[in-house]
Amino acid sequence: MCYNKLMELIKILELICALGAVASIYVYGNKSWYAPFVGLFCQIFWISWSILGDFHSMFILSGAMVLTHIRNLRTMGSIQKLKQKLLK
Repeated sequence: MCYNKLMELIKILELICALGAVASIYVYGNKSWYAPFVGLFCQIFWISWSILGDFHSMFILSGAMVLTHIRNLRTMGSIQKLKQKLLK
């Protein structure tokens, strides 16, 4: 019984990951300033999926993507834009 529920959760997380990846690609494609934030948020689901599904090799990809999104926060000026938006 618990195994079936875990498998359902993993499938739901997998769908959320796929939809999040599509949304992230779309936002990055539009060169939106908030794209790195969307990407980092989506990594929460990827890492959760990797843990629950026991997909240890996916941690390498998730780690690389987290580092890429953090780098993009600086290169795309996302933090500056966020500060501007919050201080308005």
